[in-house]
Amino acid sequence: SNLEYEYNRVKAENEQLIYDAMLVDELKTKLAVYEDLYDEMSANEAMNPVMCTVIGRDSNNYFSVFDINKGSNDGIEDYMAVTMSGALVGYTYKVTANSSKVLSIIDSQASIAGLIESSRDQGMVRGTLGVDGQPMCRMYYLPNNLPRPGDTVVTSGVSMSFPKGIPIGTVRESTRGMDANKQYIVVEPIVDFQHIEYVIVLRYKPNAEEVEQRAD
Repeated sequence: SNLEYEYNRVKAENEQLIYDAMLVDELKTKLAVYEDLYDEMSANEAMNPVMCTVIGRDSNNYFSVFDINKGSNDGIEDYMAVTMSGALVGYTYKVTANSSKVLSIIDSQASIAGLIESSRDQGMVRGTLGVDGQPMCRMYYLPNNLPRPGDTVVTSGVSMSFPKGIPIGTVRESTRGMDANKQYIVVEPIVDFQHIEYVIVLRYKPNAEEVEQRAD
């Protein structure tokens, strides 16, 4: 009976130690994530960043639409840039007092102005997840000189109040249509949309420049 008692006691202690070790590993992972988020927020302090936690996902668009735990009470508005690890995730919409929805760049409803970093050619970046089921983007309205695979696509700062130069993805392949409007390039996003737990919302608002007064 003493041996059985000691065996059960040691077994219980071992199980507790295993649980504690798992908890420590989880805390280490969270700490590493928080350190990365802090570094990113510090690097983008001028864009008024705020860290948010993903609290829900759309059942119909599980990887492309999700909810975050901050809203207008935290200074978030519609169409603000959402980033992770320095790359563009998407933008906010349907903002309430304490939460917001995020439409990611891979969703077919998303449309963001972008440019090829090397050539400075501009176009519109749209998601393909609702078109062909692939978590990719397409960039339309490019000139005849299509970019090379591997070129980086970034935000252009046109249309929505987005900071300029946020990395979106890299060029994967190019296609040529019969007319310019059907010509596009396939852009592979940088963000891993299947593993998003925390994001940063850039509460950036561009300053209007003073218009020069002219006599004529």
